[in-house]
Amino acid sequence: MVLKIVFTDENNENFIRIDQEQSDYYNDLLGAIAIDYRNICLDYKDHFVVLVFDDDLPIACGSFVEYCKDTVELKNLYVKEDYRNQGLGNTIVKKLEEESKIEGYDFIILETNIHMPIAISFYSKLNYNLIENYPPFVGNELCVCMKKKLWYIL
Repeated sequence: MVLKIVFTDENNENFIRIDQEQSDYYNDLLGAIAIDYRNICLDYKDHFVVLVFDDDLPIACGSFVEYCKDTVELKNLYVKEDYRNQGLGNTIVKKLEEESKIEGYDFIILETNIHMPIAISFYSKLNYNLIENYPPFVGNELCVCMKKKLWYIL
């Protein structure tokens, strides 16, 4: 296995393909909840994307978009099933955090689903803290929102 990390944007064909795979995965896992989620998510532009390849195969991704002046929102974190539990998610999040800090942001927020305790635990171990739901997730009991302060200096 030869891993390669690539920085790109939301228009990258490999990102589009793996993002669709992620959507299919969540549709299978969560059913109607995943479809409802897609309907309330804002259609952000200008993603900073991290893609991980095994040779030429895209196997994992993550991205962030600006949420407000000092905050980005972590989006699209996904690792193909055969590549999970190898630290790829952690690597992607760290790369996204580093780039966020370089770009001058102070915070990262994210949303995950209450039915995904593994994701909540994953982010907690990376020092993300539970917060009140932010728009567009306010009042949605299925959503769990988290936030992290980018303390370190690069």
